[in-house]
Formats: sequence, structure tokens, C-alpha cells
Amino acid sequence: MQEEQPGFINMKRGDIFYKPMVEVVEYLVKNKFTVYICSGSDRLMVRPLIEKNLPYIQPKQIIGSDSTIIANDQGNTEGLSYTFKKGDKLILGGKNLVKNLQMNKVAVIAQEIGVQPVLAFGNTFSDASMINYTIYGNKYKALGFMLMCDDLEREYGNMQKAEKMRSNSAQYGWIPVSMRNDWKTIYGYNIIRR
Repeated sequence: MQEEQPGFINMKRGDIFYKPMVEVVEYLVKNKFTVYICSGSDRLMVRPLIEKNLPYIQPKQIIGSDSTIIANDQGNTEGLSYTFKKGDKLILGGKNLVKNLQMNKVAVIAQEIGVQPVLAFGNTFSDASMINYTIYGNKYKALGFMLMCDDLEREYGNMQKAEKMRSNSAQYGWIPVSMRNDWKTIYGYNIIRR
């Protein structure tokens, strides 16, 4: 997290958070919403990033891809046959359980939260099912937002992907958000793209 982020000045890898999205999360938390971070990355990697940058989001509110977790001395012994003992430490077991993308996001949200969200924000088509789950058939007013990676000066923009997301937003009923036109900053005013 302390390494310099390639392509940017004044940004570490652990600081790659969209400032406007952080402000939205802060606003929602202040207004008594329960906010969950739902990432395609491994939740054990996401938790320390969130703890550093959004300390008011609890670890149990982080949803992500999951891998097996085992004790360091467990080896190939099944979990039902192994007893955690003094001196054991938890390590990743090397098997992917759930890649938290597309429909898997919906299933994991249903399992972990137990209710249909009322707001969803995405920035890639792998968030499509999550956003659709939020806005379709919801008994409450619900909104889904899709971030367009259309800023080539302040971000690693991609106009072809941005236009595809704009088209998908019209097709599915999402609210498109332009990084270039709707945001005054992306990472903060002191962050400069090389």
C-alpha cells in the first residue's frame, strides 16, 4: 500500500480511492445508511484498504471474493478433521471459493446482508447484476449509478469502455456518472496523472 502508484504523482497504491465516492459514502453514513463495500477483489485484501481510508466502515461490511483460509500447520487436512491449536496462524489456503463478480455479487449480497439494497454504484460491467438487483423489483425507491471512465487526463480513462457503459446505462436504467464532466476531482487536487 505504500508503493508509488504508477502513472501518478503524490499517490500511493493504498490511496486509490475516488474522492467523490468517498464523499458519497461519508454522506450516506452521516445520514444513517448502512454502507457495504462490494468488491471483486479478495475481501481480505480490501479490508485493510478500507480500514485506512474509510475507517467508519466495519470489516463485516466488506464483501469481496473469497478464498479458503486454513491454519498454517493444517496442510491438506480437511477443516472438519483439523483442530486449531495454540500457535496456529491463519493463512490463505490457495483455493478460490467465490469470485465476487456479476451474479455472484447478487448471491453474496443476499447471503451477507439479507435485504435488497436501495443504492448501488459500479464502475465496470461486472457490477451490472448488482445494480440491476438493486433497482429491479425493489419495494423501496432504488437507484443504480454507473461510473464512466471517460477522463483521459486525470484517470486511466478508456473512451470505448465509457461509451459502452453509457449505452448499458440507457439499456438497463442506470444513472451514468461522467468522471470527466461530473467530478471536479477524481483522487484529490494534489494527485496528478503523469
